[in-house]
Amino acid sequence: MACDIKRSGERIRQLRIQGGYTQEKLAGTLNIDRSLLSHIEAGKRGCSVDLLIQLSDFFDVSLDLLVLGKEKNVSGEDLSKQLKLDIMELIDHLEAFKESLQCDKMRPLRK
Repeated sequence: MACDIKRSGERIRQLRIQGGYTQEKLAGTLNIDRSLLSHIEAGKRGCSVDLLIQLSDFFDVSLDLLVLGKEKNVSGEDLSKQLKLDIMELIDHLEAFKESLQCDKMRPLRK
């Protein structure tokens, strides 16, 4: 699957407009020149990886969406595994918290 800088630029432009930003405002936020952003949106110039990452973070979208125009598919199995790991981590934190409360309860009060 190849990157089409014209389509990628159009997606960036759409995200900017949906977010209510002017080119000037977004360029200032990203610390780039407005003309560079204009060329990227027009598909005349590609983005550096660093700038793509900044845009991905700023608009809270995946790099797959910016570059390829689609979200990365997450399988139900992968999602289930991640959820299981998150629950196990939460249980560990709760058990540690419970132990800290019990230790505090056993300590004599100092006057």
